Amino acid sequence: MPRRRTATAGETSTPDRIRATAIRLFAERGFHGTGIRDIATAADTTLSSLYHHFGSKDDLLVDIMIAGMAPLMTAGEQIRAAYEGSAERLAMLVEQHVWAHGSDRLTTLVGDTEVRALTGERRERILAMRDGYEALWRGTVEEGAAQGVFDVEQPKITTLALLEMCTGVSHWYRPTGDVPLATLCGLYADSALAVVRATGHHGPIRRADLRLAGPEHFLRERHG
Repeated sequence: MPRRRTATAGETSTPDRIRATAIRLFAERGFHGTGIRDIATAADTTLSSLYHHFGSKDDLLVDIMIAGMAPLMTAGEQIRAAYEGSAERLAMLVEQHVWAHGSDRLTTLVGDTEVRALTGERRERILAMRDGYEALWRGTVEEGAAQGVFDVEQPKITTLALLEMCTGVSHWYRPTGDVPLATLCGLYADSALAVVRATGHHGPIRRADLRLAGPEHFLRERHG
């Protein structure tokens, strides 16, 4: 049996190379339009190596989705612990979501669109993660409404609208565009505060009124 190829210093490991290749191909062709041999060939590896590291194409997709979603979930929980105000929490959730979808566009695009390709336990696992993340957002909107900071009649619908708005960044954002990603995050935070009609003692709350960390602050491990 041939010895497994190992990465040298500065070289991408085989699992990382397979994962990056799959993300690109899934984003370009869709999950069902990408064959397992296509991934192995483009990643310059063998089918046996791919199966060794990921088990199957379905398991590879789940791995990609978890890699994209888990940091957002962890960061969302950290945001709740770091900020007491509902306006700060919502603005920070929005900024980190937009940052993730702009800085790792293809991973989030695949994760957001290809859940339709999953079935059974794999699908249930990913949907449970999505539901947990959505609950963080909805809880923030509900708390803000209960405190009188947000003027929202349907927190669940409002939460879904906000998530859809922010998730759409992965479909169109390009780093070569006119607006830097950090600026875009702030613009989306302002839009979200306007959607929930956030109001403080001195009138409508704007992003500039809040003391927030940078949009990537709670996601640094994701890009480390």
